[in-house]
Amino acid sequence: MTISVRPAQAATLSVKARAFLKASPAINLPAFLFSWLVRPAAIPKQRAQFQAGEDPIEESLIATHKLQLERVSIAGVPVLKITPPEIDPALAGSIVLNIHGGGFVLGTARDRTALLTAAELRVPVWSIDYSLAPEARFPLAIHECLAVYRTVVAEIDPARIAGISSSAGVQIMLAMFQLAIAQDLPKPAALALYCPATDLSGVGDSIVFNARRDVMPPELALAMTHQNYVSAEQTSDAAVSPYYADIPAGFPPTVLNTGTRDLMLSNAIHLFWKLRDSGVTSELLVTDGGWHGFNWEPDMDEAIRARGGVNDFLRARLAGG
Repeated sequence: MTISVRPAQAATLSVKARAFLKASPAINLPAFLFSWLVRPAAIPKQRAQFQAGEDPIEESLIATHKLQLERVSIAGVPVLKITPPEIDPALAGSIVLNIHGGGFVLGTARDRTALLTAAELRVPVWSIDYSLAPEARFPLAIHECLAVYRTVVAEIDPARIAGISSSAGVQIMLAMFQLAIAQDLPKPAALALYCPATDLSGVGDSIVFNARRDVMPPELALAMTHQNYVSAEQTSDAAVSPYYADIPAGFPPTVLNTGTRDLMLSNAIHLFWKLRDSGVTSELLVTDGGWHGFNWEPDMDEAIRARGGVNDFLRARLAGG
C-alpha cells in the first residue's frame, strides 16, 4: 500500500509530487517494530543504506551545478565548504552556515539542502559535519556547532552570515543559538528552517493527523530520536525542545518552510506564532501537499518554489534589506 492521494488532492500537485507520493509506501507497523528498526545497534546499517541512496543524487548535484567542495576543520569540527562557480555580486562576502537533518543519526554535511542552497542562492555554504547519534548523544552536536559558530563570527561579519537547517538540524541550530545568545555572541543576519523539529516531545496536531499522510511515520521519527539522541523524559526541557525556550530580544529574522503533509507542520506553526508574538520578523511558507523533507527534491515544482521563497528571504537580509 502506498500513501493515499485522492483525486481532489492530486489536482493541486505537480506530476513529480504525485509520482513521489504514489511510489512512497504507507508504512503501518506496531510501535515496537518501529522501535526495533531504529534501535542503536541497527543505526550503522540504516545510516549506510541511507547514504548509499543519497550519494548518487549528491554527486549529480555537484556535477550539474559545478560546485567546488573543500573539507576543513573549524574549532576541531569537520566542516564542508561548498562554493558555487559564480557568487551573487550582491552577496559577496556572505556565507550560509548549514546544519543538516537526518533524525540526529543520518546524513552528512554534503546534504542536498546545502548543495542546492549554494547552487541556487549563489553563495558559499559552510556545512557542519557534526557527530551523529547514538555514538554522540545530546548535547554534543550542539556544542560542536557552537564551537564552529563562535570561530566563524570572529572572522566574518555576522551581518553577512545566515543560518540554514533542516528537520533535526533545526533542533541543533536553535539550541546552539540559545547558548550563543547567552554567551553574548553576535547574531546572524537571518535563519532559514526547513520542516523544523522544534519540539521533540511528539505533541501537536500534525503528528497525529499526518500519520500515514507523510512519508515519515511519526512512530519511527520519535523512536529514532528517543532511543538514540535524547530520552523522552527530557524532551519538555527548553534546552532539548527549543520551542519551549524564551525568544530573546533581537532574535534574527527567520523564515520557516513546511508542508501540509509534514508531520512537523505543528512545530513550524507554533514556532512561527511564538516568533511573531515576540516581534521577530518572520515568515511561514506552507506548501500544499508537501511532506517532511519535500523541499530537497531538486526538480520538483513545489520544492523549487519553496526554496525560492526561502532564498528570497535570505538574500534580502544578507544584502542588507
